[in-house]
Amino acid sequence: MTLVELVKPDKNKPSRLLRDPETKQIYIEYTGVDGNIYRVPVIIIMLPQEFGDLAPQLTLADLLEMIRAKIADSGIIVPTDLQSRYKPSGMTLYSGTVTANGNTADIDVSTVSALEIELKVTSVSGTSPTLDVYIEGKFEATGDYKTLASQTGITGTGTWFFTIDPLRFRYIRVRWVLGGTSPSFTFTVAGQAMV
Repeated sequence: MTLVELVKPDKNKPSRLLRDPETKQIYIEYTGVDGNIYRVPVIIIMLPQEFGDLAPQLTLADLLEMIRAKIADSGIIVPTDLQSRYKPSGMTLYSGTVTANGNTADIDVSTVSALEIELKVTSVSGTSPTLDVYIEGKFEATGDYKTLASQTGITGTGTWFFTIDPLRFRYIRVRWVLGGTSPSFTFTVAGQAMV
């Protein structure tokens, strides 16, 4: 039997999905605690019932979060870590020139469990200009924001990195505070999903 890999294996993860192109059967292959490799057929892939007819309209990211696999001849629902194998491409959280305090709109990061963030300042002008940049998570129940990472006292060009792990918020935003006389900063804040 020749199997086609459905999900790229990750050396740090214990399992992967495979598909037999002839029979169309899907298998979970994993390494047991004894070091042997086991292959178990998957007979059902199902979404939570509460989504009903909306299921076909869900995004790939939503599906990867919600898929559950039931093993053949077993009453055990096996958690299959498909989301960890889905790594969204990098995202730009903000890019532009600022001359006054401000912030971005809320950014949906619900498909991401951790972020590596790069802050790159490419241009600075003004008299004694300073820039403080904050990455904030939104409490949806109250609308309040919590600082998750920050870089303060920036006076020139450069690159800084932050890691937010775990990322426990559905929405984040970038906020900046300027100081000095006629300050102007051009910068980009980019995020990369971590798995």
